[in-house]
Amino acid sequence: MRSLVCRTIALGLLVLQVASANNYTELYRPQYHFTPAKNWMNDPNGLVYFNGTYHLYYQYNPGGITWGAMSWGHATSGDLIHWEHQPVALLARGYPGEITEMFFSGSAIADTQNMSGFSTNGNVPFVAMYTSYYPITQTLPSGKTVQGGTQAQSIAYSLDEGMTWTTYDAGNPVIALPPSPYEDQHEEFRDPFVFWHESTQKWVAVMVLAKLHKVVVYNSENLKDWTYISEFGPLNAVGGVWECPGFFPLPLDGDNEIIKWVLQIGLNPGGPPGVVGSGTQYFVGDFDGTNFVADDTSSPDDNLTMADETNWMDWGPDFYAAATINGLSMTDRYNIAWMSNWQYAGSIPTSPWRSAMSVPRKVSLKTINKKATLMQQPAEGLASLETSGSYSKSWDSFPEGNQRLKLSGKTLDITLTFSNSDPSLALSAAQFGIIIRATSDLAQQTRVGYDFGTSKLFVDRTKSGNTGFDSTFADVYYAPLTPTSDGNVTIQILVDWSSVEVFGGEGEVTLSTQIFPNDSGTGVLLFSTEGPTSGVTVKAQAIGSAYDRLVPVLSSSSLVSTLTSRSISSLTKTTTASTTFITIDCGP
Repeated sequence: MRSLVCRTIALGLLVLQVASANNYTELYRPQYHFTPAKNWMNDPNGLVYFNGTYHLYYQYNPGGITWGAMSWGHATSGDLIHWEHQPVALLARGYPGEITEMFFSGSAIADTQNMSGFSTNGNVPFVAMYTSYYPITQTLPSGKTVQGGTQAQSIAYSLDEGMTWTTYDAGNPVIALPPSPYEDQHEEFRDPFVFWHESTQKWVAVMVLAKLHKVVVYNSENLKDWTYISEFGPLNAVGGVWECPGFFPLPLDGDNEIIKWVLQIGLNPGGPPGVVGSGTQYFVGDFDGTNFVADDTSSPDDNLTMADETNWMDWGPDFYAAATINGLSMTDRYNIAWMSNWQYAGSIPTSPWRSAMSVPRKVSLKTINKKATLMQQPAEGLASLETSGSYSKSWDSFPEGNQRLKLSGKTLDITLTFSNSDPSLALSAAQFGIIIRATSDLAQQTRVGYDFGTSKLFVDRTKSGNTGFDSTFADVYYAPLTPTSDGNVTIQILVDWSSVEVFGGEGEVTLSTQIFPNDSGTGVLLFSTEGPTSGVTVKAQAIGSAYDRLVPVLSSSSLVSTLTSRSISSLTKTTTASTTFITIDCGP
């Protein structure tokens, strides 16, 4: 069995690399979206809340800025907004030499009743369930033999609330092969999400048979011994492999007597209409502890994406592998997603890190047009970053054309409300919206708007800045959004240094995109085409940087301590400078 001392030595070396000194002001570095200090990141993993702390684990390459040597990075937060980097939780076995096991995506829980039996001292064990990828044929410490290329499900445990981990080598992998008759899918069997099911008093885990577009369901009493109980799919969108399932209950319309279950699934490729690359769909239905039955489904024909029937969690190109946080109440549910796209994730022009997470989103279910719809809103904690600068202005009728606002910045929270009171415009191409991150000559700009003729929200990043790294990046993305009964449309726009997240209506549709503008593009304008737009109100709030808190940095003395100790507790902390990254002119 690999000793904890050896793993600690590797982790100590790794953290020195990850927590390199920087002030997080590099070009394109998001200021309130989580990013690794350096190197590659993709799927969020093991999101769990316990004892006042949120834990974010994520797919991480300790050795570079492209995908590889998959390990679990780790960060913690008390508010979902300010994150502290922690030592890597699960480091690829053999790294930096020949790798014998990578730690692919999965989930984590706090085993408060010690049903796993891992705790012997009264501490609450954390248990992570993840996909082990074995690149070579080998016999494991458990005595099990795995073929090269196998993906199997394993567990690890922590006895210090998620800070250090021990793999369950005596029994891993706990699910060595897919269920019969799918054993031949052992190279495409991954991404377990585990949760406690109160009614049956069992742990339940869902994972995917990626190429078959199936979710398979297991249950367990101890998190070690698992029984296959059902499957779901293929249904709705199947344009690419299924990945990263999440599964959780929500009350419908705030009624705790009406509980529905949400199954969210990543799709790569085959994202929303108009998106090249990955996306995330969801199903709403009922779960009895064994079987999940979705409310609205369509059977795919010849692997075509069922665009009309599919419920998309986000209609933009940069929202994938959405993960929900375990350990919170049913009415306090949050998701975080990887804010990138497999089409170009390895090419985006950032350094020394690559990729960001979405802002945490609070999710709920609301009946819209007789259909249970997933609603998403930015986490309330984002308000803690608001600065003193704000802007508000209204127009009874906003004239055709562009109008530059006395508002500028790279990190903004903007809300637009408007309507179309002229019936003659309803069937035209009339659009209204806002231009952000604009240069003075508008050669660089990102447009967020609404098309009255098609009733669609859109983000146009064709002139957003650096787009040449991928031929599909410069494009326009759309999401259906019906005005309210009184004809109003509301759009909330979160602008960061290299991203735009748009929430339409009450959050019934979202549209997330990366952008890579140069620093000179900070202007903000409103636009109206084909005539005036009525009832316009714009409100904007400056957002400060989340990097005004302590972040761990290993000193040379703490590195020595790490190399000679069985713990990873010798972290020193330094404070980064607090900086305001937003300018707002509040003149008339």
